[in-house]
Amino acid sequence: MSCFIRGDGSLNVEPLEFSRDVLNWAAEKAGQTLHSFAESVAKRERDRERIVQGRLTVAQAEKLAKRARIPFGYLFLAEPPEITRPNIPDLRQIQDAQPLSEDFYETLEDVFAKQSWLIEYLTEAGAGEHPFVGRFTADAKRNADDIAADMRRELGVTDDDRRKSADAAAYFSALSAKAEAKGVLVFKTSYVKANTHRPISEKEFRGFAVSHKLVPLVFINGRDAEVAAVFTLMHELAHIWLGVTGVSDVTLARFGNPIERLCNRVAANLLVPMNAFMERWSGPQDVEKLAKYFRVSKLVIARRALDNKLVDQAFYDEVAANTQRVKSSGKPTALLTIPVRNSKKFTRTIVASAMSGQTLLRDAASLLNVKPDTVVALAKGRAEHG
Repeated sequence: MSCFIRGDGSLNVEPLEFSRDVLNWAAEKAGQTLHSFAESVAKRERDRERIVQGRLTVAQAEKLAKRARIPFGYLFLAEPPEITRPNIPDLRQIQDAQPLSEDFYETLEDVFAKQSWLIEYLTEAGAGEHPFVGRFTADAKRNADDIAADMRRELGVTDDDRRKSADAAAYFSALSAKAEAKGVLVFKTSYVKANTHRPISEKEFRGFAVSHKLVPLVFINGRDAEVAAVFTLMHELAHIWLGVTGVSDVTLARFGNPIERLCNRVAANLLVPMNAFMERWSGPQDVEKLAKYFRVSKLVIARRALDNKLVDQAFYDEVAANTQRVKSSGKPTALLTIPVRNSKKFTRTIVASAMSGQTLLRDAASLLNVKPDTVVALAKGRAEHG
């Protein structure tokens, strides 16, 4: 880059030459084309043409790197770098599903980093493996009732958990607490790390599960409705019982991936036992009432009715078409949301490790995506509230 002073005393900065392949790659990572990026940062046509030809000012290059969420130095490479991503089976059932986004992979990497830390921590502590992980084979013909019954027994889920929960959000908290008590990390957040400007789309995925004998985990997309989150939680936990890692959209389809359909049946059997369902079902008009009673979505109740030939496909499709995400009300404090999005069990463990001096405060803060002062505040809040 060359600089010189114009006759009027202003500084002129010549554009830099970049590889077109690298620029196209960066623009794609930013969710744009090089043409659309040029149109967004340059008003004059000649400047747009210059960008498309691979010549950008420093400010324009920095803007592209920021949008693509890549180090600025990557733009100076001769060809796009090969960036390894964490691997996870894609079990989504929606037809023509879009490729998993950068937001998803960054979320997955963040969760894997937490899992890796806890694996090392528990291994050093001599912790044992969890026998329920992979207890059942991933056989589509497996009786979902057997798996649901085992999960109910292992987790200690009872009807009182539902009855004592004021709403679906409270029911989710009760069920996730039981899962974490057994050693399963439960993450639930609606955005990437701590960045509220990067929401996670529920249309892309609703959850994922990572089967691991020592540190199994499930992730629930917090953008979804609370009643849907309850079902997704049990669906992902079914993955753990089957020993199957994967990302899900939890579509209640009659056809598609057999493992996904099995996990759906397990979740439905656990949350809406057939005998209790039939005792309260008198007709299609009961869908909303039963959804509130079982703390699940109307779609789950309609699916239960359809599977038992109590309603027809047209009725189910109508319920599905009218199902909308219900936003949570209120804004809980950060000290309440941080443990939820990072797993309460993980948060509790790493905060205690940091306070005892085993883990550096800055390392704990980095893994929790907070400032070091917040780690201290989390420890103080736990000490005050038990």
